[in-house]
Amino acid sequence: MTEEKMALSKKHISTEVAMVANELTDTTIYTGLFGTIDSARISLIAKKITQLCEDKESSVAIIDLGNVSAIDTAVAGYINDLGRILKFVGVQAIICGITGDLSRTTVKAGVDLEGFIIVRNLKEALAKSYEVTGHKVVKI
Repeated sequence: MTEEKMALSKKHISTEVAMVANELTDTTIYTGLFGTIDSARISLIAKKITQLCEDKESSVAIIDLGNVSAIDTAVAGYINDLGRILKFVGVQAIICGITGDLSRTTVKAGVDLEGFIIVRNLKEALAKSYEVTGHKVVKI
């Protein structure tokens, strides 16, 4: 591979959005982030999540960080900003899947996620989304 093609490939990879997003219910979207999240990617992620919430008229966004391998202190701050952005458009952010490493980075950066609902895993996040939207799951 020529150096020019290699540089183009690296540029293409660095601008890909490291996320998947799906509508879970009529009121809730799920966003799973993965890989290494940097400042450029988190900006694209925030834009896509906000747009999806507006398009689907969602009132809850579950943001799963369970497959994120690394973030830096700046990105930890951007995650906080993402929650505030969603709040401004009427969407409650629920964060799940925070590992020990991610939690240490976030605390070290001085990021305050106090306004977020934070749960351990996706199962708890989905249950919390039902609670937030006034729904209840009952066994038949």
